[in-house]
Amino acid sequence: MIPFEEGFYIDKLKKYYDRLNGSGINGKIIKEKFLSKLEGYLFSEDDLSYSDENLNILELGCNGKAYMELSPKEVQGSFEAIRKVKGKVGIVGLGMGYFLQEVLNKEDVEEIIVYEIDEDIINLYEANFGKNEKVTIINVDAFEAEKESFDYFFVDIYGYELSKDVVEHYIKFNELHSIENYLFWGMEHFLLSCRIEQIAWIYIPEIWMEMAKDLFERFNDSKYIGYFRTLDEKLVENILDKFSKVL
Repeated sequence: MIPFEEGFYIDKLKKYYDRLNGSGINGKIIKEKFLSKLEGYLFSEDDLSYSDENLNILELGCNGKAYMELSPKEVQGSFEAIRKVKGKVGIVGLGMGYFLQEVLNKEDVEEIIVYEIDEDIINLYEANFGKNEKVTIINVDAFEAEKESFDYFFVDIYGYELSKDVVEHYIKFNELHSIENYLFWGMEHFLLSCRIEQIAWIYIPEIWMEMAKDLFERFNDSKYIGYFRTLDEKLVENILDKFSKVL
């Protein structure tokens, strides 16, 4: 149950808090934000509390508008993808750099290409973490990038929500690149929100099922299991129907 252990995600957040808090560029500032309720990946509950009352998350904003955050949801929701990726990895969406930094620490990851359309985000990342010879960050619309071959390709542009665009993006990126394993943020929550009878006769990539099963087993052993939150039923059915035609 590692990603749902308080010690695990709190330590991760504190590690990046010390590095990122207060950094900024061109009006985009990373600041601390105190959570009034615990929102995690797969669950949300007002009554749950942290063992560490001083736990803050980080939020990147500009002119009072929040763009992204680094929170328990980020740590838990990217856990399986971080655990799986290896070889040559493609990433769409740099964010505050959490996923990239965690993947960069893996010995079996040989090369990483990141597609990020916002140059400020790239400059902010490099100011905080520097450059690494294994990483190439390309300032481009990811849908207009040059063709590459990837062992793993992870799309993280959905703002912690299940997007109706995930199927369209799956099609476009697989047409653009040669991708062995395609992953997207929220994939496990999507599958765990499907009814068994809905997916019984639909081909789902084996790696997707493995990741969803592993994460749920970890979640099932955690104290948060009673607070599982399924995603919107109609949205899930619509996306599953679209995937059934392309997978």
